[in-house]
Amino acid sequence: MDPLNFDDWDVDVGLGRAKHPCGFQLEVEGDARNPTGVSPANYPPELSFAEQARLLRSGMNALASAAGSGAGRAASARPTTVNRRAKQAEERAKLFAEQRKDRPARAKLSLKKPS
Repeated sequence: MDPLNFDDWDVDVGLGRAKHPCGFQLEVEGDARNPTGVSPANYPPELSFAEQARLLRSGMNALASAAGSGAGRAASARPTTVNRRAKQAEERAKLFAEQRKDRPARAKLSLKKPS
């Protein structure tokens, strides 16, 4: 068997996917430089665990470097929130988190004894 070239990747930053010529593919969720999830698939059976880890690490590096270059700018427009329900929950949380000027000031509750 020929040694693998760990730097030979076909990267699609828009889909968050990287494919190696040996058949291994890697898909990330969220930002390619700081993913929230990673889904590796199709490891070649003849690879040792150390080589599998090296293949995964080199694929992640290939995705991160492609996202840092000009190709990543198009991917940054891709929403990180995938489903509609999660997006609505995020918007509701933002409404409660922000301090609006039109709300009256509330008295602060403190457990400290007044001195």
